[in-house]
Amino acid sequence: MFILRSNNYLKIISFLIIFSSFLFPKTSFPGMDIFYSSIHLSMGGAGYLKASSLSSNTNPSIFEGKMFSASIIKYPAGIVNQNIGFTMPFQKNAFTTFLINHVSYGTFEGYSEDFEPTGTYNSSDTKICASYGKRLLRFPINFGIRSSFYLSNYENYSFNILSLSTGFVVRAVEQEIKLGLSIHDIAKSTSDLVVELSPKVVISGSKNLKYLPLSLYIDLTSNDKSDFTVFIGGEFNLSKSLQLRFGSSTRKFQQNIEKDLFSSFSGASGFGFGYETKEIIFNYGVYVFGTGTTSQSLEINIRI
Repeated sequence: MFILRSNNYLKIISFLIIFSSFLFPKTSFPGMDIFYSSIHLSMGGAGYLKASSLSSNTNPSIFEGKMFSASIIKYPAGIVNQNIGFTMPFQKNAFTTFLINHVSYGTFEGYSEDFEPTGTYNSSDTKICASYGKRLLRFPINFGIRSSFYLSNYENYSFNILSLSTGFVVRAVEQEIKLGLSIHDIAKSTSDLVVELSPKVVISGSKNLKYLPLSLYIDLTSNDKSDFTVFIGGEFNLSKSLQLRFGSSTRKFQQNIEKDLFSSFSGASGFGFGYETKEIIFNYGVYVFGTGTTSQSLEINIRI
């Protein structure tokens, strides 16, 4: 069995940091970086090494079995996010994922430059993703790639974005540790509108604790050399059928409006639970913003 020693850990971590230093961009288009899965929402954004058929905010090399999934997320101001996806084995030691995300921002009153009514219009985003991942047989390494097509409509304006994400994960099987590096949204806009497009670099780690039924996740993301975000989350396995999740990030300092002590402490944090039957998994999550407002999500996963 392949076992990573402590000096190998240091070498891998050093490589991830050095490699990512060449890839830091400017800013990322925010519509491509929202929650799609109840699991990641309830961990406050952590869990890039937690597999999901619904979320594009994961390392594309992660796979945990055949699954059909659907979720709905309600954001403040009436914004609704609906998602559907599935993951299937593909050839030997490989898998493929397909998902569709749709965000509806609501119906608005339109006006001309002279402030004359032009009628109502709908605003929405749609994202279609397909990915491929493979586990190497001779080495404890996974690698994967994901392609996405992003379509946005805002009244008379629309734009399309083609993007690519890739990543790999090194597994220390005996220690139950995973280390990963992924690059998200290497993108190009195909519309006339000017959109800031820049990739996001994510260094991730996960660990199943030996003496507690707890899996910990930590993710370091950056869209700029001076803009780092750290996510920390966990999943307690309270029983064979019940999981409790929690998480937060350094975004709580950016979202903090000093409204009150509770909002400052709980901002940019999530919590939730999962209930598992033989073939169906129900997940519920809540995300608390620094303003005190919340988002709620319900997700259903079916093993196929």
